[in-house]
Amino acid sequence: MPQALIVGDVGIVGANMRKLLAATPGWHSIGVSRRALPEDPDHIAADLTDRSAALAMASKLGGITHLFVCARVPGKNPSDEARVNRLLMEHSLDALAAAKAPLQRVVLVHGTKWYGSHLGPYRVPAKEDHPRHMPPNFYHDQQDVAEARCRQGGWTWCALRPHTVWGFSTGTGNNLIMLLAVYAALSKQLGLPLCFPGPAATWSKFSQSTHVDLLNRAMLWAAIAPEAANAAFNVTNGDVFRWCDLWPRVAAFFDMPTGPVQTLSLATMMADKAPVWDAVVAKHGLQPYSMADLAGWAYGDGLMANTWDDVSSTVKIRQAGFAEAIDSEEIFLQSMAELRRNRIIP
Repeated sequence: MPQALIVGDVGIVGANMRKLLAATPGWHSIGVSRRALPEDPDHIAADLTDRSAALAMASKLGGITHLFVCARVPGKNPSDEARVNRLLMEHSLDALAAAKAPLQRVVLVHGTKWYGSHLGPYRVPAKEDHPRHMPPNFYHDQQDVAEARCRQGGWTWCALRPHTVWGFSTGTGNNLIMLLAVYAALSKQLGLPLCFPGPAATWSKFSQSTHVDLLNRAMLWAAIAPEAANAAFNVTNGDVFRWCDLWPRVAAFFDMPTGPVQTLSLATMMADKAPVWDAVVAKHGLQPYSMADLAGWAYGDGLMANTWDDVSSTVKIRQAGFAEAIDSEEIFLQSMAELRRNRIIP
């Protein structure tokens, strides 16, 4: 029976991956993160940047055949972020080696920051063989670790590079769909139209995304497909969109008029809006999540600040055998509807 260790199982990617494996016959998974989940017997609370803490969980990892690395540890600066995330990767492998686990494949969940998408305009469509940008970048470091260690351990690796993962999650704040849903609900509560909070260039640029369900299925494919061994693949919904086309549909979902582009700092403007969100929760009988549980405003500012086109080529993964695609505008609205069904947004 394949057994997976999912590093970072409380985030949007890892948590949903555990759900997929639980529903997939023959699979069992163990999750690890710094956050304790007392109600989950298959979850380990450990700080994997600490080698001793990683090795302490080795006794629970003896049957692990697949490692999914979905975590990102924030750092004080890019160099520190690269350092701590390289440690997380190394220590996860150290723990599996200490457990003498029959490891077959390591799947890394990276992203288009591999190409420097966060630094400025980059070559599009981004392709897996494009050269690296100036370091530091912990994606590069983690792949280097995988390439070096797999030759010693007799296993293979695969790296997936999604862009702006969409889907259902709570508690992390780094979820664009959740963030924009909270923003819309706050705007409506204050009697405002739904204004686009990013720059005008972001409003009209080509954007892309990867829905978490599609990404999780790609991860499962990457874990077992022979064609995925020792290779990296872009994975997106398979299309591109413009916010200027999607935004009126979002406004219609909330029964709001569409406002103009109104560039602002979400982190600054939302700093005092927690009481407004509490009023929305009380008014509509929503689940008692705080605004901080749902929306990381600085994360939203960072995404909106990228005014250049984001486009990745998915030819390589399609030719290798994973050819799923979904309509980004439709899945965005479906995800909003799921939040509404779960009484997280009005």
